[in-house]
Amino acid sequence: MASSWSSSSLSSWSPRSSTFSVSSSSFSSLPPKFKLPAKPRHSAFHVSAPSLTSLSRSPASDRILVSGRRGLMSTATLPLLLQLREFIEGSFPETAAELNENYLTIIKEEIRKVVSKGKAAGMLRLVFHDAGTYEMYENSGGMNGSIVYELDRPENAGLKKSLKVLEKAKTEVDAKQQVSWADMIAVAGAEAISICGGPTIPVTLGRLDSLDPDSPGRLPQESLDASALKQCFQMKGLSTQELVTLSGAHTLGGKGFGNPNVFDNSYYKILLEKPWSSAAGMSSMIGLPSDRALAEDNECLRWIKAYADDQNLFFKDFKDAYIKLVNSGAKWRSP
Repeated sequence: MASSWSSSSLSSWSPRSSTFSVSSSSFSSLPPKFKLPAKPRHSAFHVSAPSLTSLSRSPASDRILVSGRRGLMSTATLPLLLQLREFIEGSFPETAAELNENYLTIIKEEIRKVVSKGKAAGMLRLVFHDAGTYEMYENSGGMNGSIVYELDRPENAGLKKSLKVLEKAKTEVDAKQQVSWADMIAVAGAEAISICGGPTIPVTLGRLDSLDPDSPGRLPQESLDASALKQCFQMKGLSTQELVTLSGAHTLGGKGFGNPNVFDNSYYKILLEKPWSSAAGMSSMIGLPSDRALAEDNECLRWIKAYADDQNLFFKDFKDAYIKLVNSGAKWRSP
């Protein structure tokens, strides 16, 4: 993650009376579908559990008379209860999870209207440069939208354009429901990966935006060697494996690692070839110094070889590492 990383009702029955009567004819007269008031009212029925010894039937009126302090409710009430259950199960508002999923769908749709394959690398840089300020031991920085205050920093050069593109989508989402920059950027990065053929990455919503910029100098520099990179990532709560996994995003954006608009495992295959060692002029322009440093480290090399051999493994591990990254340092809305 070098610095160039370019979610009438029967609502209650109370035993106020030990006796009540219900006409069985009333059940058959109920319409198949009925509407309850918008605001629930207490039912006019007050039911107490009848005793078996106190159950009697009046033939004349075909009514069931129930009295007593304890007992079982007559099965004559079952038709009403079944209709009521059917109504309730089909009429309750969406759950929080369903609302969150619908909201996420809206965000994704608006992002896909403005983010093309050619703009995917810029979306990923926004993610890495916003989340990359996290410091585990200080518990500060991270995925908090503070990047909007940090665009003038040298390491964030070029990100104004990407943020401007994403702002178009955010404006449309905000018109329906407010979304934080942190959530918007996290989802945009995941969608960028998917648009370019990478794994589908689930992103939880609810991050809060920071009102201030994060401290400067926290992003890993592209000139660091493997040892310094591993130390830097460790301070962010990320392992050596996650360092190598997230660096695979450099396959996008034209750094010389395969097709710049396709998310695949070309990054690792080319790292193993070490084309910068060639005397050819342009081969020395492939990747960043930090990319090349990974290929010279035995611990990193283990994962480079694994991902070069198995793209599915890379996709799985990248998804997990991405989720961890965009949750790093995030402050969340109260449920």
